[in-house]
Amino acid sequence: MGAITTTTNTVSDWLTRIDASRNELIDAAKNGSRISAAFAMAEARVQLIESLTDENIKARLLRMTDPRINMVELANNPTDEDRIRVCAIAILSGFCPGDDQFAVFGGKGGGKLYTKEAGFRTLFAHLGIVPEVSVGHPEFVPLGKSGKKIWRVEGKASCSYGGKEYAVEFSGAMALGLPGYESDNVAGITAKGRRQLLKALWTKVSPILNDDQADEVEVIPQTMLIEEPPVVVEPEQSETEKHEPSLARIRKILVDNSDQLTFVETVWNEIAAAKTHEKLEEAGKELAAMKASVSQQVLSLVRPFYQARQAELKGGAA
Repeated sequence: MGAITTTTNTVSDWLTRIDASRNELIDAAKNGSRISAAFAMAEARVQLIESLTDENIKARLLRMTDPRINMVELANNPTDEDRIRVCAIAILSGFCPGDDQFAVFGGKGGGKLYTKEAGFRTLFAHLGIVPEVSVGHPEFVPLGKSGKKIWRVEGKASCSYGGKEYAVEFSGAMALGLPGYESDNVAGITAKGRRQLLKALWTKVSPILNDDQADEVEVIPQTMLIEEPPVVVEPEQSETEKHEPSLARIRKILVDNSDQLTFVETVWNEIAAAKTHEKLEEAGKELAAMKASVSQQVLSLVRPFYQARQAELKGGAA
């Protein structure tokens, strides 16, 4: 009985430390400083890794992620060490094993955390946010001229936080393209669409509390979905249309980094949607923040579009 009490106390103490680290992360995120939040995340991760030297903690996490009890979804054959570390990171993020908020992905580069729709809603809840999400009815459509088909999903998500309004939208040429089969459950496809919208919105609001490392191959460049139109007399192109090739190039560059691609596409859409200089300047702030997370190659494709929109709005005002 004494041994059980000792083990229970060890786990309880560990969870208390995790809760304290998470609260520090949330406070750092709420103060609006991404640098402070990044330092808080680094410190929390170091403490987390050091705590996993305790055999009692490791045994509990390993048991909790045992596929036989079906509390945590496992994918791509994660190792025991993957299961322990990723489950601990999930708990640090505020996720509860058994609530279908996350999954553990294996892989050559080590285990990764996959955040599900319920997980993203938990992250928003940490900041007191209840996001609004709407998704249209999925359509099973041809993938260009490849002879294949995918699920096409449109939708939008928005929230208010810190006195600001945040929104993302996937529609038209920017709609989501989700691999699948015609026999797939439409409700499941819709849920994937909601997850992608929440993920994109979370990236805009606060990408610090959780770095959603793992992802399914879900978002397909939508330029592949658009059939070549018949030859017609077209009106003069807008700057957004003129720079579509640059956006297509960005998608090719970031094809293996869906998080960065979502962030860049979100900023691009804000630049395209700006109707006033003030709105464009707000998008410009996001562009400035992008410098720390994307390559110069990507920036060199986004900046000309921003500058062209500046000139376009100036000409419209005249």
